[in-house]
Amino acid sequence: MSDSAIGLIETRGLIGVLEAADTAAKAADVQLLGIGRIGGGLGSVRFRGDTASVQTAVSAASEAVRRVSELISAHVIPSPAIDVEGALRPAPPSPSSEPLSQDLGSLPVARLRRLARKTPGVPLQGRQISRANKDQLLDALRAAHGGDVAAADKR
Repeated sequence: MSDSAIGLIETRGLIGVLEAADTAAKAADVQLLGIGRIGGGLGSVRFRGDTASVQTAVSAASEAVRRVSELISAHVIPSPAIDVEGALRPAPPSPSSEPLSQDLGSLPVARLRRLARKTPGVPLQGRQISRANKDQLLDALRAAHGGDVAAADKR
């Protein structure tokens, strides 16, 4: 597809990212490829479509972001190489990065703290996680999964 393009917008803050995605989708016929956190409070929006639509979407989204947040950058890549779009898709999580069938009780405290930070619904926050002992971390992880240790193990 020689007439295809990829649009990229980088903003500071979630509000800018959401505004960019919403405005781009409304302004032109583009397909959202993803929204991502970059780090340091920055986020990105990626979309594709025909070159004219992507240029329209990037222009409209950039103006919308400037009204509500800080626009870091905006760019259109016309006729991207096939490998470029694949690189923009998030990689699936590594199977070795999460305990699958391992009992939570056998994990070291440092690993439990990392798991608690990644698990939605854990009642501990920030320094509470850093200062929690193994039993407190196990209780918090179980609470996040409604007491279902098997579900917590699969996380």
